[in-house]
Amino acid sequence: MENKEQLRPLTREERKFSEENYHLIMDFLKKSKLDAEEFFDIVVFDFLLSVEKYLNDPQLQAKCSFEAVSYMYMKRAVFVHFRKQKAQKRSTEAGSNISLDSMDMNISNYSTMETASNLEYKAMVKQIENGLTEEQKKIFSDKVEGYSLKEIADNHGIKQKRVYKQFDKVKRIVTEVMEA
Repeated sequence: MENKEQLRPLTREERKFSEENYHLIMDFLKKSKLDAEEFFDIVVFDFLLSVEKYLNDPQLQAKCSFEAVSYMYMKRAVFVHFRKQKAQKRSTEAGSNISLDSMDMNISNYSTMETASNLEYKAMVKQIENGLTEEQKKIFSDKVEGYSLKEIADNHGIKQKRVYKQFDKVKRIVTEVMEA
């Protein structure tokens, strides 16, 4: 697992909750048009981490549905996976032609996803986008696509130092929105 958060053994309550919501993993994969056989192992640990975080954070429970939280964690797992494979930039054979826009389109095509969690997610993405300049949006988009900050600087003809500073601002904005 790439993120700094470590999974610990689940409590009985967390196991029961994860079993009750297990279908969200398959729903996420299906709605994101990801091959379950290939991506299940990639998202399952972040799903379990989302169970831990959600059940142990009453403020999070008050703000968001578990579905929204689990989707954000699983989506992050997919992005981390693609970032690790940056040498193989988005080949369609690997099923890695994913972007924020295509996932949003795929998810929104399902009427069953027009739930509060989808609306919460869209509002969060919109809030993040509203806080970014055009340059920051380009950097954020490329970073999500798996490019390194050096590659982003080279691709856009921007000095590396500026890209690093702008990306720090992007991270702050995302953190503020996620913690709000």
